[in-house]
Amino acid sequence: MKKISLIVPCFNEEDTVEAFYHKAIEVWQKLDQYEMEIVYVDDGSKDRTLQKIEMLHEKDHRVKCTSFSRNFGKEAAIFAGLHHVTGDAAVVVDVDLQHPLEKIPEMASLWEQGYEVVEGVKEDRGTEKRIHKGFANLFYSWISKLAGLDMKNSSDFKLLDRKVIEALKAFREKTPFFRALSFWVGFKSIAVSYTVEERSAGATKWSTKALVKYAFRNLISFTYAPLYMIAVLGVLVILFGVVLGVDALVTYLNGTAQGGYPTLLFVILLSTGAIIFSLGIMSIYIAKIYEEIKGRPQYIVGKMID
Repeated sequence: MKKISLIVPCFNEEDTVEAFYHKAIEVWQKLDQYEMEIVYVDDGSKDRTLQKIEMLHEKDHRVKCTSFSRNFGKEAAIFAGLHHVTGDAAVVVDVDLQHPLEKIPEMASLWEQGYEVVEGVKEDRGTEKRIHKGFANLFYSWISKLAGLDMKNSSDFKLLDRKVIEALKAFREKTPFFRALSFWVGFKSIAVSYTVEERSAGATKWSTKALVKYAFRNLISFTYAPLYMIAVLGVLVILFGVVLGVDALVTYLNGTAQGGYPTLLFVILLSTGAIIFSLGIMSIYIAKIYEEIKGRPQYIVGKMID
């Protein structure tokens, strides 16, 4: 009998882990041709998330957990799940039930048809704040163009065949971008649309500031586009300087030259700003290189529940 594993990242989700478990059991009644495994990944929670998972494991040994020594972030949690699942396929899904588990039977059916990546695509982002929706659409539009991947309305909700899992496990990046890498590895894929549901309990852990930081980090880690933007910015500054130079020469030859202090100040501020911006972008990439070559682990496991 084939096994499908669920990879469930958790951070301070004591109010949702039990609800998720019961919903998963309900859905699995329609998937009784498969064995089930629920792999919670506790991302250094400070509440009773781990204790709740331990209680679930005591009554159902299909429930497992990898618990981090501290908070390492959702990307690390997903990759920890990929390293510890034993199923023939795995579904990455949020514990708050905003990813509808009812879609898993459809995903499994497509997997049986030969698709190795079944991508959950957001048809409706639900009651998400307008600023979040706008920023998410802008970010995925940018990264799709810059990386050459169609990631519009992408999400972490997806089914991966064992071959894809093994390919992703081979990555040694310290700051991986799971949503993009699951596209990048290729394999036969298909999309399944879904509507983002309301959280089953608790409050979201994603503030606007956290989303901006997440987006910028992943843009830097997955593409070289910001470096190319520096080159474009340099060309624009040069062209602007040429235009001003030609204008200054023409007015001088015509005898109509005026005092150039405001223009000079503007040019200095513009070029200085461009230089500082460029140095900032390059410094971030250098910091990323430094982070990679230190060779620290992506995460540290504090406890395993098998």
